[in-house]
Amino acid sequence: MKTKLDIFSSEKLQNFFVNLDSLFDINLKNLDDLKDCHDTKNLSIVFFEDKDFVEEKILKNVLHNENFIFISKEHSAFDKFSKGLKKNITPPLSISKFLDKVNQIINQKKLTYKNIDFNNNVATNNKTNEKIYLTQAENLILSKLLNEKVVNKKLLERDALHIKEDLNTSSIESHLNRIRKKLKKINSVFTVASKDNNVFLEIINQDK
Repeated sequence: MKTKLDIFSSEKLQNFFVNLDSLFDINLKNLDDLKDCHDTKNLSIVFFEDKDFVEEKILKNVLHNENFIFISKEHSAFDKFSKGLKKNITPPLSISKFLDKVNQIINQKKLTYKNIDFNNNVATNNKTNEKIYLTQAENLILSKLLNEKVVNKKLLERDALHIKEDLNTSSIESHLNRIRKKLKKINSVFTVASKDNNVFLEIINQDK
């Protein structure tokens, strides 16, 4: 399952996302749709151009939703709302910068799966309060698995570890082994498994 990503923009910007369908479950929307989406749980990207206009009331509502990332030119109609906003990006914007920002937001989002909470590179057993610290790569791998459930190993290498296709899989396997050991250390009821070039979460003890 791919991470759901809602894109709010003018129609002329929508071609920017054509080649990202393999990475995300993308839903393209117009800026007018913001009025009905302020409480969305999906990760959402909002693009503002110089002449874009959104009612102030609608903007204030979506600004309070942590699932939104805003991309706007300096001195745009959105500018007065964006000062001090941590999830605001100023163009020019490359595909790699866009993907880095999206992955960063996914990586930092608090997630819970079974008896483990993930937040700010820390995994915590929510029953025993046992904690382990994750590297950035480990945290990103787990975030993708928690959001997508099953991830192709090659895609995981490319997106989480930035490994080129012509390299072997020893690096990703090393990360997976370290994750397994860390989850076991805090008595997680699940682990990370791989089969047929896919990586997924596997329940090992539902009773804990």
